[in-house]
Amino acid sequence: MSEDGIKEIEENTEKVNLESEMANDEEVDEENDDITIPELPEGKILELRLLSNWGDPNYIGLNSVEIFTSTGERAVVENITTNVTEYTGNLESLLVERIRCKDTEKMWCAKKSPENLDGQIILRLKFKESCKLALVRFWNYNASRVHAQIGVRYLEMNLDGIGIFRGELECAFSADSEFTPIMGETVLFTTSESILELIAVHDVCLINLPEEPIANTTTLELLKADHLTPYRPSTCEEKDTPNTPTISLPAPKFPAALSCPPTGYRHDVKVLHLELLTNWGMDGLIGLTGMELVDDRNQLIDESQFTVVTSDGNKEQTAKLFNGRNLTRDPQDMWLVDFDSKKPVTITITFHEIVALKAISIWNYNASFEMSYAGVKASKIYVNGKLFKNIVFRKATGFVYFDYVQDIVLDPNMTENEHSSSKSGSSPLGETSSTLDSMESNLAAFPESVNILPNIKNDLRTSNNLITPPNDTDIAKHMWLTALLPNRCARVFFVFDVQTYISKIVIYNY
Repeated sequence: MSEDGIKEIEENTEKVNLESEMANDEEVDEENDDITIPELPEGKILELRLLSNWGDPNYIGLNSVEIFTSTGERAVVENITTNVTEYTGNLESLLVERIRCKDTEKMWCAKKSPENLDGQIILRLKFKESCKLALVRFWNYNASRVHAQIGVRYLEMNLDGIGIFRGELECAFSADSEFTPIMGETVLFTTSESILELIAVHDVCLINLPEEPIANTTTLELLKADHLTPYRPSTCEEKDTPNTPTISLPAPKFPAALSCPPTGYRHDVKVLHLELLTNWGMDGLIGLTGMELVDDRNQLIDESQFTVVTSDGNKEQTAKLFNGRNLTRDPQDMWLVDFDSKKPVTITITFHEIVALKAISIWNYNASFEMSYAGVKASKIYVNGKLFKNIVFRKATGFVYFDYVQDIVLDPNMTENEHSSSKSGSSPLGETSSTLDSMESNLAAFPESVNILPNIKNDLRTSNNLITPPNDTDIAKHMWLTALLPNRCARVFFVFDVQTYISKIVIYNY
């Protein structure tokens, strides 16, 4: 080959490499071009760019979009257009208050085509007049569990050509599912309480939707004496439970005559004092979701029998500690105060009469994964003015797949939860290489089993099989089987009330 030919090849190679580097730089710049959510952005044309879905190869779609302005009212949309030519449903149906609809004709989805395979499916909403956006809520496509994958995953919003949001929407589930999101996916452009109160007046979610009670699938006969909180939701189903209608009950108040016999140990308490020393890393805040006090008969001590004072002096905040709403992610139901590591936050509980206190049940701060770092970590517990013990509180998870309660037992002779667990099963080994004993209170699975599916009842392959022998078996009733939900992984949690050493976990697959 001539020198001119070699030189031409080298020049072409250098050109290709340069173009490749420029393309990569542009891609990085685009990824790093973060959008800061503005306060009450104002404009007339809202552009929604649907960048990707949850896995469907052919379609992408939405159920509906709700838009509220700074006046609290819904924005008046003059017209809505799209750049795609092939779609099902009516574009105007996106603006109808039909948030729990499963009819595909009343939702909207576009077919991906060679022209928009890059994800540039655009919806343009033109308002009747320029307005300030306060809240936008998306209800994702949810015709069925399978078709939920059509729903939008990554989305970008531009108002009059200026980016105001880029992020991920949750995958929706069928509207008759227990996993249906209650409030859709909300993007807030304000934190003004006055504006949010105005929105609440016009918000169909808060006006028309009935409250969905938490199902209580246990009965009083199934309560075990060693469960500290009598009405705590079970994280494992009983195998032989007959078909019974689902009921919703308030926390039962048991008279003394029906209580369990007192345990051998009792701790007579007049004043219970907690010093909260550190949190899990959040700067300037510390909090709890809730507390419960349990007597020597394993019964809850009613809040009428004591008074609570916290160092911040806010009685309204303090009341949230004992409001009974502990399995929640709603920050309005949680106790959160300012925190300075040099000055511990205190909670003082004074009983009107001396009580036999057996245990304290704690739910750590759980508003979200990020805010769970505001939960209490290190604490000192004083009983009648004397230091009882130093406690490390377990960090909350940021979700409510299981009851994340932590029981602090006051009996010094009682081993606090030295438990871990046993796909037909699992067997964790402790620090001394002996198998840790496990109880159902240490285990939580989500989804719990195939019994969550509409047409399956009393399947024996429930999660408690994970910790009960035999493990090395081919008999299905001794195994665990659960449903695999769209875009979700099955989870198994082993939860301890004290720090526990685990050296090895042995897993027996299905």
